[in-house]
Amino acid sequence: MQLIIDTDPGMGTIDTDPEDSLALALAAYSPEVELRLVTVVQGNVPVHHGYANAVHMLQLVGRADVPVKAGARQPLVPGRRPGPLAWLAERGAADRLIPAADLDEVPTDAAAALVASIETSPDPVTLVAIGPLTNVANALSMRPEIAGRIGRLVVMGGAYEVPGNITPTAEFNFWMDPEAAQAVLDAGLHPTLVGLDVCHRTRLTRADVGDEHDTEFGKFVEASCASWFHDLEGAGDVGLHLFDSLAVAAAIQPELLRTVPARVAVETAGDLTAGTSVAYLPGANSAWTRPSDATNADVAVDVDLEKFQALFAERVLAHL
Repeated sequence: MQLIIDTDPGMGTIDTDPEDSLALALAAYSPEVELRLVTVVQGNVPVHHGYANAVHMLQLVGRADVPVKAGARQPLVPGRRPGPLAWLAERGAADRLIPAADLDEVPTDAAAALVASIETSPDPVTLVAIGPLTNVANALSMRPEIAGRIGRLVVMGGAYEVPGNITPTAEFNFWMDPEAAQAVLDAGLHPTLVGLDVCHRTRLTRADVGDEHDTEFGKFVEASCASWFHDLEGAGDVGLHLFDSLAVAAAIQPELLRTVPARVAVETAGDLTAGTSVAYLPGANSAWTRPSDATNADVAVDVDLEKFQALFAERVLAHL
């Protein structure tokens, strides 16, 4: 499988969701995957944090050969998105376990790198987008015809029949760049959308990570997760959700998810509801008012949790 991951990894930035980097590890430790490229987008952290975090994680898992490119530092329409910009400023000031990259030295050609990697792949690529969709939208705008070379697009994004996790109705990745999310939905790729409906069923606990590690990978994961576990436990939650790892796992083993074809749109006009994913799901009341007979995505509605957790334990936790 020719795989590209577009991500906003926070592991390395203290008090930031560390889970994207675990998804990178899952891909790196999967023998059926040829990881062609990792691109970094604004999201959990600014790109100069995320770029350093991605490079460091790939080194820890023995994949320093994988090219890493950074891209969009802001949403597509920054003037409309004061909330996401404030988020990025706050995270940019956070303490770190490793140095952030020098902003002046961080590459900004992620969209061009996506286009080149997709066009030169010997086979259609599987693209997994586990951050805001700004880089992907930019690549599709730059070269729309690459859609024909993407065999499958898996997106961690959206909340369809459950509440949001950054506003009452919006999931974080779509909230950070609603215009980019809608642009990708409009590109005709019919992505698989792995939303909070299934992601919130996954769990990684402090006990799963453990506290005695012989590898630098294990020590870094433990140190990176410690404050996140502490904050979650203080709020009464026993562990973090494996949002992005589930999306990567579903790209590798599609049978992990049950999906339904749906018409999906992302709210870009409303201020209070920006980033809300509206899904007209078959069999639901919403389907009666669907604005078009055409479906544009497959929405994940169920997950084989036991099989996913076993895969994650075998390919990630076993290496800690």
